[in-house]
Amino acid sequence: MSRLQNAGERLENALAALEAAVESRLARSEAAIQSGVSENAAAQARSEEMRAQLDALKHDYDVLAEATETVSQRLDGAVGQLRLVLSDETEQKQA
Repeated sequence: MSRLQNAGERLENALAALEAAVESRLARSEAAIQSGVSENAAAQARSEEMRAQLDALKHDYDVLAEATETVSQRLDGAVGQLRLVLSDETEQKQA
């Protein structure tokens, strides 16, 4: 389960870094526009595409986080059942 949590944390960190990079890029683009430096339509389209990709990645992250939680709960349940079975077997051997 530790590996699963580590993978989730790495995914969360990567998403945060990507989000920061996109936000930084968008801020630079907006600053350039406000300062009078003209930005062509292709660059604006790329910025919007990056924003859309970021939104899609956030959605994917949420789906993966939910799946990770479900898997974690199921693993905890399975471990609990195994412990119960092993405990019952130990008690039967001692009796």
